Amino acid sequence: MHTAAERYRLAFSWVVGLLLVFLIIFSQSVYEESAAYEVLELVGYGLIVVATLGRIWATVYIGGRKDTELCQDGPYSLSRNPLYLFTLCGVIGVLLGAQKPALILIIIPFFFYYYSVIRGEEKRLLQFFGSTYADYCHRVSRIWPTSFRHYTSPESFTVYPKVLFRSMVHASLFMWIFMGLEFLEYFREKTQLIPTLLHLPF
Repeated sequence: MHTAAERYRLAFSWVVGLLLVFLIIFSQSVYEESAAYEVLELVGYGLIVVATLGRIWATVYIGGRKDTELCQDGPYSLSRNPLYLFTLCGVIGVLLGAQKPALILIIIPFFFYYYSVIRGEEKRLLQFFGSTYADYCHRVSRIWPTSFRHYTSPESFTVYPKVLFRSMVHASLFMWIFMGLEFLEYFREKTQLIPTLLHLPF
């Protein structure tokens, strides 16, 4: 039985995503284009690449196995929720790449919602897999990897092409968003048609 937080997770994610895109487009930092912000932009690029590759990596392992088999290999031997971890990297990467680090503060309250989603998923998995999942929780952290010593991966496993293709499309979303925002920034500079509705402190 899925919790209400789980059922509305996708819709909630789209609302948050569209809100952040709106704020990026119509806001401006007083320190944009400074040397420090150029460095942040490069860090943002790096995080977007990590998020894209990481989400593909995680989906290859979990695709076709979710709720039927407990995945404990690959990225799931480092974090119980690598898809959420890499998604967070992607969101922060887009905000840094757009030179709007102040907007990171806005997403902090939304962590509580996703925490409730994760807790709901954990309760369901505990019902499905019992002591096996309890032992897994004891060995592997919920989000942030705490040790790489226990990394495991089988020599081979089944990969579903449809799942892989879908994961590549979804994972590349961060790159497409960033490319779109870069185009809008260029359009703003050349035409001055996009108004600045919010001045960010940093």
